[in-house]
Amino acid sequence: MKERKEVGINHLITDDSAWIDLLLSKTALILATLIILAAVYSLAGSSADLVRKDELEIIATEIASNIDSAGSSRSDNSVNCITFDPESYEQQLSKRNELNISVSGEYIFCTLTENGRDISAARQLSYRTLPLSPNKFRNLLSGTFGADGNSSQPINSAFPYADVTDFLADRGTGELYLNTSKELHIQKTTVFVTDGSEVNGLEYILVYQ
Repeated sequence: MKERKEVGINHLITDDSAWIDLLLSKTALILATLIILAAVYSLAGSSADLVRKDELEIIATEIASNIDSAGSSRSDNSVNCITFDPESYEQQLSKRNELNISVSGEYIFCTLTENGRDISAARQLSYRTLPLSPNKFRNLLSGTFGADGNSSQPINSAFPYADVTDFLADRGTGELYLNTSKELHIQKTTVFVTDGSEVNGLEYILVYQ
């Protein structure tokens, strides 16, 4: 066995092509190892992203469900509150400074920046939603139409009340960025409008902190 080893070494020393073959095989092995490690790292990162995305989906669904629940309720001016409990999410997302939650007239958006990557989730809302507090909402209506839209002060508007609905739809394009350390209030309210002959109500959901 010892003699064979010496012959093999002498062969490598005297044969340049043998050295080249050895170096190439070692290089190929190193490259293959690096590729496998990169694939494992990428897979681990993808799995972590999927976990984060699932958690964002849970948050977005929870908020959207509460808004839709308020919209489907028969009681007006009732207020639902959501508290963002850090312990309710596996990775405690609501403690992360990188977590952003926004509410607009049509969508809930949740985004998280982690390790330089953006992860997001969204849910569409079923009811007309405005990121406004009740006081700001009524003040806007009063300042624009001369009436706040309460049952005692219906807004004069010709059917189908496009001036009112268009005005409020424009307000709904704004976004409310949530502070997850504060409660989120969700309130169903009615805007009363009249064309001079009858009074009708337009229902909206107000979301505010």
